Amino acid sequence: MAISPVSPPAWADVPSQADPCLADVFGAALACAGLPLGDETARTRLSLDREEGQLLIILVDGLGYVPLMSHLGHASTLRSVRDDIVSLHTIVPSTTAAAITSFGTGEKPGKTRMVGYAVARGDSVMNLLAFENGPDPLAWQECPTYFERLSQQGVKSAVISPPTFAGSGLTKAALRGARHVAGKTWDERASAALRELKKGTQVVYLYWSEIDHTGHGHAVSSWEWSDALEAFDAGLGRLLLSLPRTVRTVLTADHGMIDIDHGALIDLADRPDLADGVRILAGETRAVHIHTEAGRESEVIDRWKNELSDVAWVLGCDESAPLLGEGPGNREIGAGIAFFNGRAGLVDSRSQKPEMIAMPGVHGSLTEAEMRIPLIRLS
Repeated sequence: MAISPVSPPAWADVPSQADPCLADVFGAALACAGLPLGDETARTRLSLDREEGQLLIILVDGLGYVPLMSHLGHASTLRSVRDDIVSLHTIVPSTTAAAITSFGTGEKPGKTRMVGYAVARGDSVMNLLAFENGPDPLAWQECPTYFERLSQQGVKSAVISPPTFAGSGLTKAALRGARHVAGKTWDERASAALRELKKGTQVVYLYWSEIDHTGHGHAVSSWEWSDALEAFDAGLGRLLLSLPRTVRTVLTADHGMIDIDHGALIDLADRPDLADGVRILAGETRAVHIHTEAGRESEVIDRWKNELSDVAWVLGCDESAPLLGEGPGNREIGAGIAFFNGRAGLVDSRSQKPEMIAMPGVHGSLTEAEMRIPLIRLS
C-alpha cells in the first residue's frame, strides 16, 4: 500500500504526481514525430508540436535549466529559441544513473532500482554507472526500455555515445535495444547522427557529457563551464543546419548542478552523533542512502532528522516512495535517504575517495538548480 506523501520543505522543488517530468520525455518525443509508442498526453503537456518524421533526441548531461538560463550569453543557438525552452523537472534523485534510466524506460527510480549514483551491496558500494563487480544490469533493472519496445515494433534506433559506453552497465540498464554507434568528440557524434538519419534510422539518441564533467571538475560558476556550454552550443548550431528537413529534434538534460560549499560539508568521520549505528553510506553527497546496523533503523533515522533538520530533509525508507516512485528501489536505500539543501552535503572520509569529496560541482538533491532541466524542440 502506498505511503501518504510527507510534506516537502519549502526549498524542495519536487514535482507533484500530476506534473510531467523527465520520465515522460521519450514518449512525448515519439508522439511529436508521429512514431509508435508515442504518448500524446505527455506531448501536449510538454508543448511539443506534432509533425511526423524521424526523431533525434539530444540529451546533455548536467545542463540544468537554471545554469543554462543564467549563461545564455554563452549559447547563441539556444538563446535564439529562448522563448521555446520549457522548464521541466527531472526525477528524484537528480543524478545520471537514475535519470537516464527513467528517460529510457519511462519509469521512476523506485521501479527501475536505479536509485542513485551508487547503492550498497553487502559491505561495499556499487556504482550504478558501471555495475563493476555487481549483478547483470538486465537482472537489476528489469523494466523494458523504449528502445526494446521500439525494436519489437520494427522501428530502427541508434544510441550515439563514447566508445567506452558500448555495453556499459548504464547503457544496458537504460538504453538496451538500440544499436550503439561510437563517437568521441562532438563532431564525431554529430556526424554519426547525420549518417544514421540519412540512411533511414527512425530514432537517434545523441548523448553529450562534457558539460557535466566540467561542472564536476571546475564548478558551474567557472569559466571552464561557460566555455564548455559555448563549445556545445556552437556544435549544436552546426548540426541543426545540416539536418534533413524531415527530422524532429528534441533536446533535454538529465539533471542540473550546484557548486558545493566545502565548508558546509558534513564528514561522518567527525560526527559520532550521526555515525552511531550507521553501517555504510551509499547514494551520493547530496542524496545520501543511510544503511544502519540491524534493528537500529528507526533510531538512526529519527536522530538524523533531529540533528540535520536545518540543512537536510531526511526520509525513512517507508516515506521515500512518493518521491522515488513505488517499487523495489525503495529497498535499496537502506533505512532512509537524506536530501541536502543550500550548498551542503554529507561525506565519509573514512571510506570515500578524496577526489570525490573534493568535487566542486555536485547534484542529486531537490533544489531548483538540480531538479529543473530544459526541454526544447529544435526542428
